[in-house]
Amino acid sequence: MKVEYLQYVDKVTKEIKDVLSEVREEEIERLIDQIMAARKIQVFGMGRVGFAMKAFAMRLMHLGFNASFVYETCTPNIGKGDLLIDGCACTSICKVVIELAKKAKSKVAVITAHPESPLARSADVAVKLRGQVLEGGKDEYPSIQPMATLFEQSLFIFLDIVTLLLMKRTGQTSADMAKRHTNLDGYMG
Repeated sequence: MKVEYLQYVDKVTKEIKDVLSEVREEEIERLIDQIMAARKIQVFGMGRVGFAMKAFAMRLMHLGFNASFVYETCTPNIGKGDLLIDGCACTSICKVVIELAKKAKSKVAVITAHPESPLARSADVAVKLRGQVLEGGKDEYPSIQPMATLFEQSLFIFLDIVTLLLMKRTGQTSADMAKRHTNLDGYMG
């Protein structure tokens, strides 16, 4: 069992590293510029992608950005000067969310395995994260893992790396961020 487990560790971490290593620097820079310029930021994703996006909204809040997750009860309106970040740009619900954000004159950024799709092309910024979404999907990095697992894992780690880049850009430390972490969980204070 242990040998098989370690073989999976090697294969899975190689897949993630390969996907993350292919992200283009200029796409990351455009995403960060949009985040820095935004009045408010809303993030969206569904399923496991949604978990990664919610975690990113939390880190944006820790960095002092006005950030929320679409469809939460406390999500404000979106409009001019704001930014929607969609973590997939491939579902019919993502299409509705992106179209509504654009109608409200918000900027839209997408992180997707398919920047060539019409929905992704409609965005102001598209970051290509080539992790497998559909087994055998065109131009996706093939994975030993089921379904969109590789994309979801890579997205989570990609957004954590973007957080590090934002920390550097804003001159903040982990201690600065911890001051904005909830104090109602009993952990931080």
